Amino acid sequence: MKTPLRFLIPTSKLLSLHKPHITPLSQSFLLHTSPDSWDRRFPLHRPRGQHILTNPRVLDAIVRKAGVGSDDSVLEVGPGTGNLTVRLLGAARHVTAVEIDERMVEALKERVENLGLSHKLTVIRGDAMKMQFPYFSTCVANIPYGISSPLIAKLLFGQYQFRTATLLLQKEFAYRLTALPGDSEYNRLAANIRLVAEAELIMDVSKRDFAPVPKVDSSLVTIRPRSGSIIPVDLKEWLGFTRVCFSKKNKTLGAIFKQKRMVLELFKRSRPEKKNCINGEFENIVDLESDGEGESEGKEIKQVDPHELGLFRETIGKVLEKVGSNEKRPSKITNEDLLCLLRAFNQEGVFFQ
Repeated sequence: MKTPLRFLIPTSKLLSLHKPHITPLSQSFLLHTSPDSWDRRFPLHRPRGQHILTNPRVLDAIVRKAGVGSDDSVLEVGPGTGNLTVRLLGAARHVTAVEIDERMVEALKERVENLGLSHKLTVIRGDAMKMQFPYFSTCVANIPYGISSPLIAKLLFGQYQFRTATLLLQKEFAYRLTALPGDSEYNRLAANIRLVAEAELIMDVSKRDFAPVPKVDSSLVTIRPRSGSIIPVDLKEWLGFTRVCFSKKNKTLGAIFKQKRMVLELFKRSRPEKKNCINGEFENIVDLESDGEGESEGKEIKQVDPHELGLFRETIGKVLEKVGSNEKRPSKITNEDLLCLLRAFNQEGVFFQ
């Protein structure tokens, strides 16, 4: 029996026939971004909020949902070892990464250099809360939970002009941030953010997508500053006002403002000599969250003129009645109604700074 004629093709050529075309850059991305698992080259500090996002589908989704374009200059706070950074570099014109941990800085620089993308990246080592950010058109970041509130305050009230901030936050915080009047989660934080921006919940992210695994899940939020918006009120006055309103958010405003200690505290704040001592530094306005509940308790009550205090109490009551806010609750009232009430108070000499 004759042996059938066979055509022998060298193995190397046979493999090349089925090998997909991979450019040097795409091959480099495969080497350095797949997988995005944590290689444990150095220990991570959980108390600092160092949790590396490792799920490639989630990382890709963040860049996509952030709408990063080829003309964007991106600010990333807390890049870690660069799982998100390398994807941002692939989509944006330039990325500025702010990282406080020197080990992360070196790991990030090495990774980006291997990709040949160092020319598109600026790494700033330092505390994001203690520096002035360079220009950026959008912020995309998986930020440490511990600085979520002050960082958002810095972005929105720090004179920066940007299109959006897409941030991965602790899930509970994200839901409070995006709550609307009438929602059970509505709070002072949401009211303060809505003064200058819109916040939208994009998607939830499982804690299992991080290494090491944190105790809670996360959520992606996009914050859009109101276009060309000018804050319609003195900011520090507004923050002091919302601090009072949300001290007991489920009580009526009438019940909150007519408390004896509250009347006394506002009386002291509204005196001319008190108002002239106000310090205008930014550090005094970064607290967007705390409701101030119980802060006046235990404070020394200095002697005041009972007659003046009585007239001041009557003024507060008249303002609440005039605006129609006596029976309203902070958790269900809009910012427009709150602004109306604040202006009415200020016109009658009641101040909150």
